[in-house]
Amino acid sequence: MSVLYLHSTYEEPAQAVLDAATRGEVSIVRQNELTPGILLAHKGLITGNQLDQNAMMTMRDALTAFLDAGGRWFFNGHMVRPLIDGLSQYRPICQPKRADFDLTSVNRHPLFDGIDLEKLETNKGVAGFYGRGCNPPPPGAVVINGLGSTHVPVDWVWSRPEGGRVFSHSGNDLGSMGREWGLSPQLARRIIDWAGGGTCLSTPVFAAKASQAETKLAPAETYSGMKSSRSRKRRLIAPSSGTYYHIHSLESPRYEDTFDVVCAPEMLADELRPSDALWVPCRTPAHKMIEQRDVVLRHLEAGGTVVALGESRSDLWMPGIEFTSVPTNWWWWLEPGADLGVSIIAPDHALLAGMGRKDLTWHLHGWFRPPEGAHVLATDHEDHAILYEDTVTTPGRMIVSSLDPFFHHGSHFMPATTRFLDRFIPNLKDYLNA
Repeated sequence: MSVLYLHSTYEEPAQAVLDAATRGEVSIVRQNELTPGILLAHKGLITGNQLDQNAMMTMRDALTAFLDAGGRWFFNGHMVRPLIDGLSQYRPICQPKRADFDLTSVNRHPLFDGIDLEKLETNKGVAGFYGRGCNPPPPGAVVINGLGSTHVPVDWVWSRPEGGRVFSHSGNDLGSMGREWGLSPQLARRIIDWAGGGTCLSTPVFAAKASQAETKLAPAETYSGMKSSRSRKRRLIAPSSGTYYHIHSLESPRYEDTFDVVCAPEMLADELRPSDALWVPCRTPAHKMIEQRDVVLRHLEAGGTVVALGESRSDLWMPGIEFTSVPTNWWWWLEPGADLGVSIIAPDHALLAGMGRKDLTWHLHGWFRPPEGAHVLATDHEDHAILYEDTVTTPGRMIVSSLDPFFHHGSHFMPATTRFLDRFIPNLKDYLNA
């Protein structure tokens, strides 16, 4: 098997990847099982946008050796921890407008042959899923596709002087694009083919407008890294899964002072005290918290607080949670008379101080059936709970929601999510310390 698909998500890989594995073309390996030996035994590597970049930093030498030996790496997502020499931190488009997401071919690449880029540019008519900035291309990289009039290099391929190639797609996984047109399986197969040594562009036909693209990008940020403080009686602790959206949300200047401890989920047993509040950020790959289920339960039984946000399957690692997933409608606001139907049920609750329904409105992933005696704070259009507080199931407090603000804030996508965090974070801290 020449291509390694690094499995970082709780969910199964796409069917096209599973089919390739059945044919013996791909080896699927969970990220926590990756070793230098496994990596070096393959010629191709595919990583997704839930890659644990903190864990991958420990593989930096092996990754460099893999590429030096002629390996190919297809990278999806935002490079917030430069994982090899020559790569730079992801930079988003600053205050983007719709036209900044227009997708244009800069240099033709076999991966996109015969594919209409307009069918990748939007998802149900909504732009921004394909990319909202770039992993800055190193010198000598060939820009494939650009965003907006300045061709911000959302896709590029780099033939390293030391050997090997890197293909960077700085958005949601490329193999998930074009679903409404049936293009996702084709893209996934082509990515596998490229990683296995398929045809690749080596020489640019057109040079990217690097200096013009630079004017559209926000400056790089400083990320504070993992931290632990014992200076406060009641601390706010966030387990980071090393995804780009967790790193940006938890470590960038906007919210870094919010958290007293930022640690890997497997460190929680050594960190948590009963007086602490544990905030599990949205879109934490569920398996990481399932492994900490006993730690979370002990914390709640000791009277501790747990905040669990959306798309982390809290029903699998917290007690008493009944969750129903629903298909996500992210294009609802384009429909006539658009109204997602979110309602604030407890406007006087301290957690919602200064917040209106627009602060909780971007899209929905599901709803909960809270236990009798729980305090429902917000509901969807059918009066199902999407945010509630439970102090009856355990001696502790659970604040549970299906909303996923950290993911979108960390992806520089959907301003309402940043507005939600700007209000909810100080409300939470005041509430816990009252």
